[in-house]
Amino acid sequence: MLKGRFAQEPLYSQLLLLVGLVFVGMLFFTTLGVFIASATFGISPEDVLSIFQNLDKGAGREVFKLVQSINTIGSYFIPALVAAYLFDLQPKRFIGSETFPTPAWLIVACLVLMAYSMSALSDLLYRISSAFPWPESITANMEDMQEVMLGTYSNVLNMKGFGDFLHVLMVMAVLPAIAEESLFRGVLQPLLRRKLNPHIAILITSFAFSALHQQYLAFLSIFVLGMLLGYLREWTNSIWPSTILHFFNNASIVVLVYFFDFDYREALSENQVINWAETGTLLAVLIFSVLLFERLSRGSRGWSGSK
Repeated sequence: MLKGRFAQEPLYSQLLLLVGLVFVGMLFFTTLGVFIASATFGISPEDVLSIFQNLDKGAGREVFKLVQSINTIGSYFIPALVAAYLFDLQPKRFIGSETFPTPAWLIVACLVLMAYSMSALSDLLYRISSAFPWPESITANMEDMQEVMLGTYSNVLNMKGFGDFLHVLMVMAVLPAIAEESLFRGVLQPLLRRKLNPHIAILITSFAFSALHQQYLAFLSIFVLGMLLGYLREWTNSIWPSTILHFFNNASIVVLVYFFDFDYREALSENQVINWAETGTLLAVLIFSVLLFERLSRGSRGWSGSK
């Protein structure tokens, strides 16, 4: 019987197993995605890999979206489900999928306010990272990675119609929110919390979450987002609030680009002037919504320590 088979193992053994599951999942499902894309689009696996360097080439966008979707599911979601099954006799309760805090409509309203106002804090943190006097060698590397990321975004977000918008929304928002939250707030954080102070567990999980994104100029922004997502899980013992906020956060850029022709390159430009009145208002809204959420979720407290 494999359910809960590793529940009593030392924390370091459980973490090693979790890392192993993620590594194997990433390797296997990325390879699987390449071969599925090869068969689907009638090109060689080598051509699939070369397309990642030039998404403008042929069916580059579609190939990327297919492989990325399979990779997201296989690297995060499936390892999370397997780990939850191995680490607890009640895997659904462990991962936090059994309950949703109430009142649901007010909880969701708070999450909408958080997602809307979080952009101000993310922008400030991004600018702090950009303005930091990094060594020239590190700066050059960061700028190169930033340009690659923006190039990928430019191609993927170049949506041709409403159907394409829904497809991009699925690839960039729905799948990452469900898969990443399942792994980080669903497995890693509760696993650490069994042995560590909850604040330390959230801190470590947020660091891993930010590091795995490999967006160094946005490291602080993603780290703070991870902290907020972690406290949503801690306060409610449910994975759904953090998953919804994660979705709103990722979906916002897709919605803004498609419906409002948002220029995210210009928004990230150092020449963009900060509107301090707007920023201050949004930060106040963020603080208010977080405090209201914390108060509303008090009835959901009582962390499960089951194994």
